[in-house]
Amino acid sequence: MSQWYERAYRRVVVDMHITDHDPRFMSQFDPEQYVAMLRLARAQSAVVYAHSHVGLCYFPTKLGPMHTGLGGRDAFGEVVALCRREGIAVVAYLSAVYDTQAYREHPDWRITDSHGNEAGANSRYGICCPNAPYRDYIAGLAREVCEGYEVDGVRFDMTFWPRVCYCRHCAERFAREVGGELPRTIHWHDPTWVRFQRKREEWLTDFAGHLTAAVKRVNPAISVEHQASTYGAPWTLGVTHHLAAQCDFLQGDFYGDALQGSFVRKLFQGLSPHLPFGFETCISVDLGNYTTLKSEELLRAKASASLADGGAFVFIDSLDPAGTLNPAAYRRMGGVFGTVAPYEQHLGGTPVQDVAAYFSTESKCDFADNGKQIDGPGLSGALPHVEAAVGACKGLLDHHLPFGVITAASLGSLSRYRVVVLPNVLMMSAEEAAAFREYVRAGGCLYASKHTSLTTTDGQRQADFLLADVFGVCHASETPEGFTYLVPEAGEEALLPEYTAAHPAGLAGTQTIVRPGAASQVLSRIALPYTDPGDQLHFASIHNNPPGRYTEHPAIVLHRFGEGQCIYAAGDLERHEPHRDLFIRLLRRLCDTFSCEVEAPRCVECTVFRQDDRGRYVIALVNFQKELPNVPVEGVRVRLRVPGQEAKRLVLLPDGVEVPLQREDDHVSFEAPRLDTLLMFALETG
Repeated sequence: MSQWYERAYRRVVVDMHITDHDPRFMSQFDPEQYVAMLRLARAQSAVVYAHSHVGLCYFPTKLGPMHTGLGGRDAFGEVVALCRREGIAVVAYLSAVYDTQAYREHPDWRITDSHGNEAGANSRYGICCPNAPYRDYIAGLAREVCEGYEVDGVRFDMTFWPRVCYCRHCAERFAREVGGELPRTIHWHDPTWVRFQRKREEWLTDFAGHLTAAVKRVNPAISVEHQASTYGAPWTLGVTHHLAAQCDFLQGDFYGDALQGSFVRKLFQGLSPHLPFGFETCISVDLGNYTTLKSEELLRAKASASLADGGAFVFIDSLDPAGTLNPAAYRRMGGVFGTVAPYEQHLGGTPVQDVAAYFSTESKCDFADNGKQIDGPGLSGALPHVEAAVGACKGLLDHHLPFGVITAASLGSLSRYRVVVLPNVLMMSAEEAAAFREYVRAGGCLYASKHTSLTTTDGQRQADFLLADVFGVCHASETPEGFTYLVPEAGEEALLPEYTAAHPAGLAGTQTIVRPGAASQVLSRIALPYTDPGDQLHFASIHNNPPGRYTEHPAIVLHRFGEGQCIYAAGDLERHEPHRDLFIRLLRRLCDTFSCEVEAPRCVECTVFRQDDRGRYVIALVNFQKELPNVPVEGVRVRLRVPGQEAKRLVLLPDGVEVPLQREDDHVSFEAPRLDTLLMFALETG
């Protein structure tokens, strides 16, 4: 029998982080109204609060404090029973780490900073350490819920480190497992500091595993999820791809633009142990302004984009402290869910993706912070690898090239992709390097930039790239200049069609200095300003740093390795918006044709899934513009490669209206009807 999350594409979360110091709080809570709102929203599943960030429980518990506003009433149990009667799957919510009540009652459980100060002091958010006995407390609450109620799943929210913790439990565990004191100076080329960070990541995964096991021991069929919106967050949170193994599927909340949504959905698509993943956002403009609703046009665009990536869409609402819900919010949810529900039966299959952007969850740091104190001022706040990875995806989206986002969990399936992008991967293991080397040797194509493979995941800065043989270059140093230039090599002017040696392309960043091998082909070289841009007293031009020193150092190199080839860029071109067209030209140099080509404005995203069991491809087009409501788009053309298959007919879903189709060799092409927000097609093949 399939799991509930495989069938539920319409999901709702109702936040209930409510204190009980005021007798009015929760006094009007009505489980009947709560479930009536879920029906109004057309929800197929609901995350129901058993325990919140405040630390209060909504069920009679033997372990923790119950919300006094309920007067002993089992609000959680009543909602669970009503949801089951209505056929709505129930996921029990428990807050992990964020637990204000536990924080206040147990000083020994508190996360503390490097100076010994309590991290949650004078804050409404009390945060507890995953290494403290708190771990057994929250696991016990989970057991109570799973033993006492018929729930389909459990969500542990906030499974991450809000701060770097220096409590006695962390210090003792580090001393026991590593030896010595906890380091307080950040240095990504110091193995002791990096070992501490890797331990933090390991301890977090262990904490998640402890909670997951508590649920599975009661009933292995109950699904478990841990908050998944943090995989792209900075290193301080301690979240890596290893955490996904403690989940049955990934689901997380996001509040950014179309680019952020596309990136994380592709990440979840490749990392989630089971599908569909869940992509959630609040019905309100933000969590703070919870009574003001987002526009229906924006919510429809977000829901359509999630659907196009094969994901479930999740609304978050907030319960009023008195215990009531706003029907207008649920009518809006129902309207949005009503537009996407007819497409759900057509989802599934294998994504057609030629390019994979590699995302290293162990490279979410900045070497510029080396030597700084963990709780001191002046941390950079930059995430060069994350920014380069997201920038690469933006370039791929703008040019409508089919792509996925992969992690180390996908190293065994690199051959699925024609091109793999390594966007300034700051730290890389020997296992990762070996996998990429064999991928290229066997015929794959690789794009890599800047510091990729120069530092190992244990903090060892290498004398040369781990992948120097694949890149076809040896590392020498890095430009001290923070502004550099790219000069097209003779015969390679098409890569930089608007630039010349006299007027090269400026790059707002440093570049590595490398030596090319004899078999490498230099496509561009580095030029430098007349003077160091950091020198404020000696300069050529007051407003800028014009090119004046031309070097022989390669900026872009093409190298054949085994049956494949690699392009290495000395600067992280993909990170910089002006150079993303160049980045795409380099990918096309590696792979001249792609499975799907789309002629459309950049606001249109196309996704394709191959459904072998149904003998068809499903193609989705989503129009998601910055200014809403969308301006309809006309004349979108799609060209899809269907190797070894006969294209029978193309129909517009969900109604099955046939769309004219042109066939050419192993390709088909068609022009889409007017695109407002979402169009979905099925290409039937034989």
